[in-house]
Amino acid sequence: MLRQFAIALAALILLDAIWLGVLMKDFYRHSLAPIARMADGGLDPIWPIAVLVYPVIAAGLTVLVLSRTRTPAEALWLGAVFGAASFAVYDLTNHATLRDWRALMTVIDISWGAFSCAAASWLAVSVGRV
Repeated sequence: MLRQFAIALAALILLDAIWLGVLMKDFYRHSLAPIARMADGGLDPIWPIAVLVYPVIAAGLTVLVLSRTRTPAEALWLGAVFGAASFAVYDLTNHATLRDWRALMTVIDISWGAFSCAAASWLAVSVGRV
């Protein structure tokens, strides 16, 4: 189980680095600029707090998804459900309470949560059980 946690954690960090740091960097910066911590034109999170997100998600995947799956296909499906539900709580709450939160952000971010958690779960089961 620890091996699967570590694989899921590494996958989530790598996927988010590509997604947030390269592919969607401008989208998130533009969408969040009115409400986010910013410095020098870029997002400026409190990094010690921000990095806690990854082990929390990996732990949720490990306990609630990976411990229940028998196949990579099950891990993919349950990981997607877990990711969509987890990200939906965050995004829908923000959409309901933050003045400048855009509907497009909600849809894209929930979709990303489903994809990234599905991919991390699939990888953890495919590689972690070898």
